[in-house]
Amino acid sequence: MTFRTRSAPRPTRRRTRRSDSRRAVYITLLFSLAIAAAVSMMGGVFAAGYYTDHWAAIATANGEQISKDAVRDRAALNLARYERQTANFQTMRNQNKITTAEFSTLTSAITTSESSSTLYSDALTQLINEAELRQYAAKNNISVTDQMVDAQVVTDGTVSELRHVKVIGVPTTPTPPASAPTSSDDAAALAKAQGYLKEIQDGKAWADVDTEATNANSNSGGGDLGLVSRETIAADPDLADAVFALQKVGDITTIFKGSDGAYRFATITSIVTKYVDTDWEASIAAAANGDQLRAYARGAAIQKAIQATIEAKYITGATTQRKVQEIAISAGVGQAGDGDEIKMRMMVFAPNHDAANASSVAETDAAWTDAKARADAAVAKLRADPSQWNAMAVDTNVNDDTLWRPYSGDIQWWLPADVFNATTAASSQGLDMTSVQAAVFKTGLTVGEFLDPIKESAQGYVVVQFQGRRQAPLQRIANAQFDINSGVDFGTTAKTYSEVADAINGGDLGWVSPYMLTAAQEQVIYSTPVGRVSNIVSGSGYYIYKITEEQTRVADATQQAKLKKVVFSAWLTEFQANALVWKDSAALTALTPGGSTSSAT
Repeated sequence: MTFRTRSAPRPTRRRTRRSDSRRAVYITLLFSLAIAAAVSMMGGVFAAGYYTDHWAAIATANGEQISKDAVRDRAALNLARYERQTANFQTMRNQNKITTAEFSTLTSAITTSESSSTLYSDALTQLINEAELRQYAAKNNISVTDQMVDAQVVTDGTVSELRHVKVIGVPTTPTPPASAPTSSDDAAALAKAQGYLKEIQDGKAWADVDTEATNANSNSGGGDLGLVSRETIAADPDLADAVFALQKVGDITTIFKGSDGAYRFATITSIVTKYVDTDWEASIAAAANGDQLRAYARGAAIQKAIQATIEAKYITGATTQRKVQEIAISAGVGQAGDGDEIKMRMMVFAPNHDAANASSVAETDAAWTDAKARADAAVAKLRADPSQWNAMAVDTNVNDDTLWRPYSGDIQWWLPADVFNATTAASSQGLDMTSVQAAVFKTGLTVGEFLDPIKESAQGYVVVQFQGRRQAPLQRIANAQFDINSGVDFGTTAKTYSEVADAINGGDLGWVSPYMLTAAQEQVIYSTPVGRVSNIVSGSGYYIYKITEEQTRVADATQQAKLKKVVFSAWLTEFQANALVWKDSAALTALTPGGSTSSAT
């Protein structure tokens, strides 16, 4: 029997087509999935990149995130604001309301703010500060209305009234070698200021009296304040109020005593009425984002509302206050322990009348002989008549020094020996006058003595009037504390050592309330028991306080005027210092046009 194998049946055409179709479906499906995965991956990368470039936090303020786009938007808004402000000043210049020089002065700060690094850094700082204040307002039920925001937009687009202000001042200075002014010094300063005012009232030109006062008082206490607004004037509140109460150009205020003890009066040489930009909002919206402008205005309105609340609490409200006496001594120059300080006046007689290039003139050059002859003649003239000093010191044909000449060559109490070196121990630039140092620190010098001309190869022949020598600041405050601990009356000690205006009155600082002084000073004042004397407090200087009384009281009008200037800024500084802020400095550098991540940290 023979067996045959059965051949496998051939697949039908239908089965073949079905398998091919299934395979094609699978391949298509897999291919589609691969494409989807790739697209998804690319989308994820794009989304991640977009998030990193736009939405990622560049800073946080108490946990609130600030994105990169927010910084970009604020920078763009600020740039639009600055350009519009500049355009407004241009309009005012074209209308002859301000001079070209005044235009340059008013726009110089704007130009600085427009640089990329400043623009983006300022934008981030603004956003952080606004977030902190917005959070404070929410917690303390402080809110602003849309009408308040509208008003703020108008304020932002308004140039406040400007006045060109000139001041004549007379400082109350101690008679050398004393450190603290006496009541006689104070009376002399007031009498001198009254004399200047009478000269002007009798018809003498302001410029001539100003020159007279400048020469006599080392340009201290007065000067040309330029074109200023009520918000920007650098003057004590009572004098500032008087300046902006003047009715017309040429009017003069009465004499005011400043917080530094100087007596001042002022005049105005021009008045620029306020300028309202009626197209401010529309122009900014066209250049940037209108919503951003209103957000900026809302932030400013919130700050004003908070300021009103803080001032109501600490200026017009009753607070715990302490009546205080103080002894205050300047920190001086250099490092603590640099040694005794010298007070002197100086003039320079340089070869070829060029102190800056004196070192390049050969020692054998006749220009040095000429400089020596002029210096010798000056000393002889001054020894015969010391009152000639001020006129000679400011005369550019006589005094070749450019550093101290505007101050009549008068150098106040702050020159330890180290400062006379070319470079100080703290690696700061010194005066490079070691020969003068050797001369003025000699023992046996008499106050008011004119020294023989001193040759300094780097400048010329230096003529010096010695006006006194005293111990280093840290030693003087230690001496004051020792005297007090030994039973010397605090007021008497203040008159001996203190260098501030209230020294004349035994250091009577008056009533101190919160945010009037620095945080370090207030901490000591409020922690020292009533009737006791504090330890030495250091900061911008050295201080000792005696607490004589404590009351819960409302500040008087004089105190309120002083507080108005400082309370909110002091509160705001403390508030911001306590905020939890994180900033990505590297991201900010990279975000800034022209920035690079390589320099970021």
